[in-house]
Amino acid sequence: NNLKVTDLQFKLQVITTVSAVLNLYWDLVSFNEDVKARQREVETSKKLFDDNKRQVEIGSLATIEITRAEAQLYASDQDMVISQTNLLQQETVLKNALSRNGVAGPNLADVHIVPLDKIEIPAKDEAPPVDNLVRDALERRPEIAQSRLNIESNKLNLTGIKNSLKPTLQAFAEVTNNGLTGVLTPAGALQPGLAYLAGGYGNLLAEIARRNYPNYSAGFSLNIPLRNRAAQSDYVTSLLEIRQNELNLQKSTNQIRVDVQNATIGLQQARARYDSAMKALALSQQTLNADQRKYSLGAATVFQVIQDQRDVATAVSNETQAMANYSHARIAFEQALGTTLETHNVSLDEALTGRVARPSTLPAEVKQ
Repeated sequence: NNLKVTDLQFKLQVITTVSAVLNLYWDLVSFNEDVKARQREVETSKKLFDDNKRQVEIGSLATIEITRAEAQLYASDQDMVISQTNLLQQETVLKNALSRNGVAGPNLADVHIVPLDKIEIPAKDEAPPVDNLVRDALERRPEIAQSRLNIESNKLNLTGIKNSLKPTLQAFAEVTNNGLTGVLTPAGALQPGLAYLAGGYGNLLAEIARRNYPNYSAGFSLNIPLRNRAAQSDYVTSLLEIRQNELNLQKSTNQIRVDVQNATIGLQQARARYDSAMKALALSQQTLNADQRKYSLGAATVFQVIQDQRDVATAVSNETQAMANYSHARIAFEQALGTTLETHNVSLDEALTGRVARPSTLPAEVKQ
């Protein structure tokens, strides 16, 4: 991985942001499902109210049963209004998270977010050993990569500081070629051998090429630092930074182990809660169906049917909440493993540029 520290910090920020938005979106989906359930509850209550009115009109049922059914109908209406309020408020929260200017956009207030997904719980969760999950998380989590890069940078810096504390020996050797030429004086012209120096620029170049007048030099220099307090201070500081970063790496490693174990436990508990909610809903629905058949035969009271309807509505709400909790647990599990971006096809390059290069798949078919 060739990511720099700043890239790793940005990646961690993207993971945190994506996880937060996913939680908001799946809450919106769960509230949307709850509204549908409350609408079905109102329809069922209205049907009971209409049936009771007809039976009272033909004299087969006491008038008080209309009051009971009407009370249940208004209670169902109230539950639906509360559910619709929760949906609209969550929609506002999600708009604020998705929009750069929050909900201040002139056209954003009139736009509704329509969820195209349903929370789907897989039949079975994969359960690799926790040690394997921790090992994978340590390879993927940007915090670990960032800590390791900091340690490598500190070690390189420490090597440079150590070198500045050591004696340095420099040796050199130099060879130069000179040219001596020009106009000779009358006295110089009388000297034997000096006529060779007479000439112009061409003669100068020829002497350099023939190496007529070379110079040779060699030597060495030894530099022994004595009490280099600045370098010594930098050395100690760098050592402390390395130890601190190594401690941070160990703390991050320990925290990731805790995150993975807690996320695994949370996912298992969310699965168990969902399974219990599903069984409770199925039993409540079976009880309602049985009492409705008894009621049609005169063997059950209106009060019992209304109570069964309330139990079913509560069971549906609990199931919806259990599904939402499972989605949160799944997101936390992916975040603990460091697989959020890969799981949800989020490109870090697109996040860096702030522009999505892939074509949109909307409009998509709404899942029923």
